[in-house]
Amino acid sequence: FGLRHRGRSVRRARAVFQANEFGLGAFAVGIMLLTHPEREVQWEQLHIDCAGDEFAPGADGDFSCAPVFYFDDGKVEFSAYWFGYAGESFGSASAFLSQ
Repeated sequence: FGLRHRGRSVRRARAVFQANEFGLGAFAVGIMLLTHPEREVQWEQLHIDCAGDEFAPGADGDFSCAPVFYFDDGKVEFSAYWFGYAGESFGSASAFLSQ
């Protein structure tokens, strides 16, 4: 859920992934939030960057954003932020392949 890479930008998290680690995409993180709704219930919680996906806001091939789930105004929101943004309340979700 992003705790391992808390406070790092998506770009930095991808750079420091272990050899068997990979970023989770919006679909996987969305499923995790559906099965663990307590994970996003207030603004002060750690919000989740989806480091396994990319987004090109201008649809021009410049994939400079990553999807993000966060809590705001009483509900879970889904958006995309610049992948170089490092906020202390955000962390990139990742998983590991067994070795």
